[in-house]
Amino acid sequence: MEDNRDKTYLDEDDEIVTLTYDNGEKEDFYLIAELDYEEKWYAYLVPVEPDEEFEDDEVLVYEIASDEDGNECFLPVEDDDLVVKLVDMLNDELGEEE
Repeated sequence: MEDNRDKTYLDEDDEIVTLTYDNGEKEDFYLIAELDYEEKWYAYLVPVEPDEEFEDDEVLVYEIASDEDGNECFLPVEDDDLVVKLVDMLNDELGEEE
């Protein structure tokens, strides 16, 4: 089965981001944080309507980038070590807010 989640585009409305996948499928997520790391910005998302595949404490991490037309898009972070670092950063940031 082809993974159509290579690149997604965003449409923000009150902290809800609608991702549109390459196949035209759309899905809504809460944008819970945007953090920068090594001169790149990353978005942390949780689904508005989670399904059984999504754990309660799970978060999706995307790099915020621009496509060739200058439109903002989200790119999946595929480096597992980087994902761990970014999630740790989020946990640290959320811990500071308490």
